[in-house]
Amino acid sequence: MIKYIALILCFILMGINIFYFDFDFGILSNENRIALIGLLATSCAALLIIIFLFSEKVDKINKD
Repeated sequence: MIKYIALILCFILMGINIFYFDFDFGILSNENRIALIGLLATSCAALLIIIFLFSEKVDKINKD
């Protein structure tokens, strides 16, 4: 249950970082650097949680 809450939090934080990302400036500009770092960090965290959830499902299938 905690994993799903963490995954939802990651997606909420991704949305917030996309909201603060200013598309008028370049991708690597100083104005967008914090939003880009936050977006990459939450993407990595979400990917790790998804991999962990899939590995638990595979482990459950293998035990049966």
